Amino acid sequence: MQTLAPEISLQDWLRSRRSVRRFDGRAVSRELVDRILETATYAPNAHNRQPWRFVVLESDEAKTKLASAMSDDFREALHSEGHSQEEIETQIARSRARITEAPLGVLLCADLSVMDTYSDEKRQQGEHAMAMQSVALAGGQLLLAAHAEGLGGVWMCAPLFVPEIVQQALDLDESWQPQGLVLLGYPATQPAARERLPIEKVTRFL
Repeated sequence: MQTLAPEISLQDWLRSRRSVRRFDGRAVSRELVDRILETATYAPNAHNRQPWRFVVLESDEAKTKLASAMSDDFREALHSEGHSQEEIETQIARSRARITEAPLGVLLCADLSVMDTYSDEKRQQGEHAMAMQSVALAGGQLLLAAHAEGLGGVWMCAPLFVPEIVQQALDLDESWQPQGLVLLGYPATQPAARERLPIEKVTRFL
């Protein structure tokens, strides 16, 4: 595990995390994966129900199965948006390669079966949103835990658009609703920081 250099503050270290999409190919050990996932489970969550579920994609077969399953729907979506066939195939190939070439993928799911059930639709929607927020918090903590171990990662939202397809491709329980896919590995390069909006534009003090 990496340790902070004395001259680096925790705030600066947190700001040093980047979205990494290219990896050097080294395998990520199971011990390291377990440690990262355990840290992710310490994220805040609604009612302490811990609705996050992790599907770790280690094998080439699993990553290829997921990429192939999502590609068909992605192709139809791009076609309906009016993209040329060349543009469609280029985007499909890039998306597939991003998943299949990553050493590791972690599919983040929300298990709604552990959440409360209400007859009131508005309250039920709120409960569903809380489960999604809890999973997102675990995903953010997972990315920071990976960063602490010298790994890079990137969050992909694609599974959120085709949850049923992902469930079927990976033979998941119906209550495990896919929310996002985190790709992990040792960075091939360290991306430059992207400009952030100043807090004055995104904050109100009342």
